[in-house]
Amino acid sequence: MSMGNEYKHAYTLHARALTLAPYKLANMTMTLGERLTHARVESGYNEPAIAAHKAGISPSALYQLEDGTTKSLKGTTAVQLGRVYTDFRIEWLIDGSGPAKRERIGVADEPATYVAGSETPVGYVRLPLLNMEGDMGYGTYSDEQPDVVKFLDVAEWWARQNLPRDLDRVKLISSRGDSMAGVINHGDVVFVDTGIDHYEGEGIYVFNWQGRALIKRLVPNLRTGRLQIQSANPAYPPEDVAPEEIEQLHIAGRVAAWWTLRNF
Repeated sequence: MSMGNEYKHAYTLHARALTLAPYKLANMTMTLGERLTHARVESGYNEPAIAAHKAGISPSALYQLEDGTTKSLKGTTAVQLGRVYTDFRIEWLIDGSGPAKRERIGVADEPATYVAGSETPVGYVRLPLLNMEGDMGYGTYSDEQPDVVKFLDVAEWWARQNLPRDLDRVKLISSRGDSMAGVINHGDVVFVDTGIDHYEGEGIYVFNWQGRALIKRLVPNLRTGRLQIQSANPAYPPEDVAPEEIEQLHIAGRVAAWWTLRNF
């Protein structure tokens, strides 16, 4: 069979699989090839070659998975396709177990993030989301120790590129207010490096100042010798922390990254 006829044959199989996909998905009878074809099309890739390029695998490898020539999906290939078919559980792609799709939070322009299930899927790391809101206004008064309310599964490749090497130090909180608008916005998910509990240079920190829980930039004021609490929103004037008041500044961590949320 020529290469052109091979691709034509593959497309015929794909079309047939798509016709049966809704019925088979509901009745848990889909083959590996049908699952992958369904996930690809549902993810917006009508052509296998485009999905393969996005995943970083060869088109022929994806064709062989979809038409049944390759009988199993495993290892790196599973992770690579999971990064592209972001609404689908990797376990379901591999063997059809459990629900096909994950519960997803709306994160704009960021790699896939999911409310965690019972097990961390391949290619993801699990991070705790605290019941703490970092205020980006004039502050929220709170002396309570935050609890973990849920865990989020985050794409491992993104976490390794953007977060501290020791991921046990990373905690997630929700932001509130508009004083950092344009940088960190109301409702964003903020990744905090809790291994940093002291000032170690200019940056955005999560801290308690005079009983107020804040997310603000801390900058040294070289003219006065004081530490300055700065907002991104000019409507909020900076505050100076005098040397004798530093002990009232309790740093919970330094902001390592943040994700902007959107409503669907």
